[in-house]
Amino acid sequence: MIESTYLLYTKHTIGPLLHSAGLKLKPEAIVHLTLSYIEKSLLICGLSLKQILNMPLPDHKYIQDFCNMLIQDELNYDLSSLEVKHQQLHSKLNDEQKKVYDTIINVVKNEKGGVFFLYGYGGTGKTFVWKTLSATIRSKGEIIINVASSGNATLLLSGGRTVHLRFHIPMNLNEDLFCSITSGNDVVELLNNARLIIWDEAPMMHNHCFKAVDRTHRDVILSSDKNKPFGGKTIVFGGDFRQIIPVIQRENHSYIVQASLHSSRLWRECTILCLNVNTRLLVGFPNNNFKETKSFVEWILKISEGTIGGPNDGEVEIEFPEDVIVPSTCDHIHSIVSTIYSSFQNHLDDPLYFQDKAILVPTNEEVNAINDYMLELMKDEGKTYLSSDFLCETEE
Repeated sequence: MIESTYLLYTKHTIGPLLHSAGLKLKPEAIVHLTLSYIEKSLLICGLSLKQILNMPLPDHKYIQDFCNMLIQDELNYDLSSLEVKHQQLHSKLNDEQKKVYDTIINVVKNEKGGVFFLYGYGGTGKTFVWKTLSATIRSKGEIIINVASSGNATLLLSGGRTVHLRFHIPMNLNEDLFCSITSGNDVVELLNNARLIIWDEAPMMHNHCFKAVDRTHRDVILSSDKNKPFGGKTIVFGGDFRQIIPVIQRENHSYIVQASLHSSRLWRECTILCLNVNTRLLVGFPNNNFKETKSFVEWILKISEGTIGGPNDGEVEIEFPEDVIVPSTCDHIHSIVSTIYSSFQNHLDDPLYFQDKAILVPTNEEVNAINDYMLELMKDEGKTYLSSDFLCETEE
């Protein structure tokens, strides 16, 4: 009788519920959820599963997790396909990436907790490491939280969210800030269930954000040692301090440096991991272009590190390689447009023509000048689309 009731509830009650929500629960979670429905029905009749010999009882932890849509969203993956993806990604890691991967995975497996910073310039494969770690943990039915400091960066992360959305970091920062989450909140349950947190493009955030997330984790994480950074959770920051540091209006260089993660007390807790091999150079370049491209990348790095031209006090003359200079006499806009977009007017109907090239300039004034010039080259009649920067109030 009980077995028949169990099967009926699973088929007619739990099944439609999961299907409508688009969820895929673990078998044990479905079992406990079904038992809870049976228990609820029996209680209405004055009965209970406790009265039935050797009958299992529902574990309310599974039920609590089921009702938490943040947790379900992080668990709603096809484990078998993720395992295949993990094997494929892991097999493509180079030696540096594999060392980083093994270091982080071992800490996650041993549940030791720790803070890491993965340092690498563009092209060294940080995102590839994030994807491999995500596939590994999720293929085991476990939770990894992927966040980034900007919305654009989240698009490169599997299941990525901005740090402000996931951790509820207030917009107005101060030294003693807490995130806007409290015990019993769905976000708290998600954080407690997470095995690993990845925070990409971390250097662009003010160190008050890291302190707030650390302080909040110590407060809400169920840990035996709340004195550990982030409540004992394993968290990996990633980024490159040579790219974007915190943007703070009307402040000098010294203040901005002090506001960076590197100047935070949490930096002393970070284990630094490094990626130095530019993997983009190893793929897609013919042998005759490899040395030339590698030389250009090294030249760019020397500029960003301030080491080009030998020791200096912040000012140095930089000699550009001739092959990256666009010859120009007086009409510089015409020169660069004709070089980058040769035969521009013959490819106006070809979207692929515009996908693999772009002109980058430092100011909006130059952007507008180049755009106006290129629009004038188009013979078709232009259309103007109006936008609104704010919502219009209704008459009510």
